[in-house]
Amino acid sequence: MAYYRRRGCICKNKKKCTCGAKWSFTVDIGVDPVTRKRKQKTVSGFSSKKEAQIAAEELERQVRNKTYINETDQTLNQVIDEWVEWVAKNNMRPSTLNNRMGIINSRIKPKLGHVKIKDIEPSTVHSLYNKMINEEGLSKSYARTVHNLLSTIFKYAIKSNKVKINIMEKVDAPIPEHKEMQTWSVEEIDKFLNETKDAPTHITYVLAIYIGMRMGEILGLRWKDIDFNNKTIHIVQTLVRIGGGFDFQEPKTKNSKRQITITDDVIEELKKHKEQQKTESELVVTTSIGTPYSPRNLQRNFNMFIDRAKVTKIRFHDLRHTHATLLLKLGENPKIVSERLGHSKITVTLDTYSHVLPDMQKQASENFSNLLRGQNVVKTDK
Repeated sequence: MAYYRRRGCICKNKKKCTCGAKWSFTVDIGVDPVTRKRKQKTVSGFSSKKEAQIAAEELERQVRNKTYINETDQTLNQVIDEWVEWVAKNNMRPSTLNNRMGIINSRIKPKLGHVKIKDIEPSTVHSLYNKMINEEGLSKSYARTVHNLLSTIFKYAIKSNKVKINIMEKVDAPIPEHKEMQTWSVEEIDKFLNETKDAPTHITYVLAIYIGMRMGEILGLRWKDIDFNNKTIHIVQTLVRIGGGFDFQEPKTKNSKRQITITDDVIEELKKHKEQQKTESELVVTTSIGTPYSPRNLQRNFNMFIDRAKVTKIRFHDLRHTHATLLLKLGENPKIVSERLGHSKITVTLDTYSHVLPDMQKQASENFSNLLRGQNVVKTDK
């Protein structure tokens, strides 16, 4: 049952009120599941009692059909804290959560955290992206990461009946600039490895180039993960940075946890590295005192040798791209390349290395014509 009231009315005859006071109504919206007390909703601002009655009947209908959402007065900060405690901590890897919290604490909370989540508008979020990109000099790729995180938080708010509308569905995600993949030629690989051959970090570059391992996989590799007799390496853990320290975790996906075949060249380099390792450690790559090698320090070491070798400046991760690109150019089956890289699906491999596919299609077309003409076919043994 709804209760109606004309707020601020000063007329003695309420039925013939001429003071312009607005009407309001109050409706029971249920019982609080914790306190077991009756909850009510009051809405005001109606010009006539008839308008208030129509709105009250609609609200009562929503309550009966259990479609009514009583939007929260919580700030975005409060909702984020709930999401972290109840969702993120239970579903994210510690390293991923640490990364997300860095973005939340540096970019989202300082700018939007004090605002009630129900009051945040799409234009507010667009303004946040514009400032990040145009004033703070952050990349569109970073801004898109912020967008994805906000979208996840608002989905939680919708599921929790904290807001009626997911405003993130009306926000355009920043589109990162397309960057051409940087890879090395065989000549550049030879120059670089020749420059690093006497360095303790040489083995990291061999593993990245010859096998396509990720940096974290290399730094988390243990001697017991290498089967010298069967010429295989088992990827079972990865080194990740958490806060100010490091930890070892299982690879992100099922396919990332894999077995990779290695050649005699790699085995020889591994045995040579083990003989030269100054400390007894279960890890293949360590500092001079046997502690895990920092990813940041490895990147610095990599940049130093790039300068010395005078080769194209690329990221460490681009060594993995170099490995895959050269394999595909040799005509290797993309499925095999995908398995070596530990991609979750072969489509990831095909999308990532689409720049190689035109050359592969050209060779395939020529091979088919040569086959029908009885000429030699260029084919890689699988």
